[in-house]
Amino acid sequence: MKIGLCLSGGGAKGSYQAGVIKALNERGINKFHSISGTSIGAINGYFIFTENVENLEKMWINLESNGENDTKIVDNTVDNSQVIENLSVIKDNSNKKINFYVNYVEVENSIMKEKVENLCNLDKDEALNRIKYSSLLPFNPNYTGSVSEQFKKDLKEGLYNGYKLDGGLLRNTLIQPLIEDNVDKIIIISTRYDYNLPRDIKGQYDENNIIIVRPKTIFSRKDTLRFENEFCNELFEEGYEIGKNIEININKSM
Repeated sequence: MKIGLCLSGGGAKGSYQAGVIKALNERGINKFHSISGTSIGAINGYFIFTENVENLEKMWINLESNGENDTKIVDNTVDNSQVIENLSVIKDNSNKKINFYVNYVEVENSIMKEKVENLCNLDKDEALNRIKYSSLLPFNPNYTGSVSEQFKKDLKEGLYNGYKLDGGLLRNTLIQPLIEDNVDKIIIISTRYDYNLPRDIKGQYDENNIIIVRPKTIFSRKDTLRFENEFCNELFEEGYEIGKNIEININKSM
């Protein structure tokens, strides 16, 4: 059976996602035909892609950040260079390359356009660049009002022209490539407690073959940058417990 895994974006909420991944791995649900990831989902997905799930757990439970107070802003974006550097030293333990799709946004003339790429076709440095783009959040430190409204204003004024930014700005849950790969089942690990399938996906794929794993916690927007050790550890444990107990009926043979 061909299984697809879809990992949505969500910043620090990705710690919940990582807990689910650990639980699924322990249950033997760890051989995927295709993976897709957006933003933090692309980062988490890289650990699966390179068969380093145990290092994924270490990354999340050993955070030293104090959350938004430690957030470094570079060129009006949330600096993600450290996490990409951490990924660069991970050894690729896979002996069989699988499809791994990530999305990001290219900005030209104040217009955002989504790009989707299969990292299986790229060398390591190019692949990590795409993950960097996919997880690069825009953030103007001089914002007034809401961050989202400031981004809309900055986008319109051309501040982000030429940038490659977080894929979640246009699509936070990248399901389409998995459908196009003709997988038999899709597991979606969403970071939203109320996530529902988009109408266009329902029209293309049998809902009975999609398993959605949702958190119990209702997050606020501020939680996206809440990379605090205690917060992320609690979310990791929540995801782990959900992943252990959620009903997933699949034939594990590939």
